[in-house]
Amino acid sequence: MKNKIHEKMPEYLEILKSLVRIPSISFDNFDQKHVLESAGAVKALFEKAGFTNIQFLVPPSGRPTVYAESLTSPDKPTILLYAHHDVQPPMREALWDTPPFDAVQKGERLYGRGTCDDKAGIVTHLAAALQVREWKGKEGPNLKFIIEGEEESGSAGFAKILKENASLLKCDAVIVADLGNFAKGTPSITTTLRGMSAVAVTLKAAKAPLHSGSWSGPIPDPAQALCRMIANLTDAKGNINIPHFEDGLVPPTAEELASYASLGYSEKTFRKEGGVLDSVQLNVPENEILPSLWRRPSITVTAIESGSRLNAGNVLQDSAYARIGIRLAPGMDADKCTQLLMDFLKAQVPAGMESEFIVEDGANPFTTDVSHPYFKLMSEAMSKAYESPTKFIGCGASIPGAEYFRNTFGDIPILLTGIEDPECAAHGENESLYIPDFEHGILSETLFFGGLAK
Repeated sequence: MKNKIHEKMPEYLEILKSLVRIPSISFDNFDQKHVLESAGAVKALFEKAGFTNIQFLVPPSGRPTVYAESLTSPDKPTILLYAHHDVQPPMREALWDTPPFDAVQKGERLYGRGTCDDKAGIVTHLAAALQVREWKGKEGPNLKFIIEGEEESGSAGFAKILKENASLLKCDAVIVADLGNFAKGTPSITTTLRGMSAVAVTLKAAKAPLHSGSWSGPIPDPAQALCRMIANLTDAKGNINIPHFEDGLVPPTAEELASYASLGYSEKTFRKEGGVLDSVQLNVPENEILPSLWRRPSITVTAIESGSRLNAGNVLQDSAYARIGIRLAPGMDADKCTQLLMDFLKAQVPAGMESEFIVEDGANPFTTDVSHPYFKLMSEAMSKAYESPTKFIGCGASIPGAEYFRNTFGDIPILLTGIEDPECAAHGENESLYIPDFEHGILSETLFFGGLAK
């Protein structure tokens, strides 16, 4: 099996490259025809593979989720395979070493937006399904594919898709191929995710920008006012000042903390992987880096604007804007915490200054019970494929679909896997995929499917 997959890797890479070349950015301010093109390309791949019942499941946004089946027998387990075909914007294109949508291979890495997040997940599912079909035939599991088209923009319509198609999607387990490994060559299953939400804030003090020499002083500066509001959210160590914000927080168990410690993650590695400046002092000591990333909330200013850096002048700006994102740890509720954040900010708006608050769709944190036999089977399959012990890890990011699957299908195993690694720069410039782990991921899933056939 290992040799067969290795021989097919050039073909799988070409499939991935063809998907990466489609700029399927699912944010409203980008041309959505590319998301439709991407959905069509994924649908065509399933058609070429001979899968059945292939169709678009369309949310209110119009960004299609692609569904397909590869069924064997009613007495075999059914696994639902999730990935997404939409991607993040390229960010600052001038910082890319290669064109973001060109899919350029350099050594053992493939560069391009969506290479690891998450078009490689689509090809991993597709390749493993084809391999197990050839290997086990009708003895293999039933496989259903659901490839979302708006994960990066918040999965606003995904819960509706699952609810309306619950019978079609009925399964015994879900594999979400949208996570990563703790390190290159280290197979990992993620057991916890942080939740997320965001609030956009605009303050306005005048009808238009004004000459700072003629008007500043009596009129409050919206930018300074907004900065004071933001600064009050946390203390100097990043601890959150919002009352009751962490009331529902579930701390990690002693066993979980011991598992984190066993990974041997150092501050030096964290700084290198994150590109943290040597002079910057971290908010937590070395032994708290992983618990802070995986089991603590955080607040981040993801955008702030008042005037233009390129056209700065002696101007008192009329308004200031910021987008404030929150990450929520297990036990916390996205709706409640978002409201607490907004209330805290509103209470500090300077008297008389106009304010606008826009709340984005959020996602709750997610945890999973790894006691189900499928986790052991996947762990063994990954260890064999990577020739390295599988690690159970947490993740500081969010995948709204994970909770949606649980809400739709109940307490079935939801296995969070993927082939990102600390060097992949997902969501940033120069996103890339480590090709050896792409191959390992395909082999892992194939071996898992083969184990289900037993």
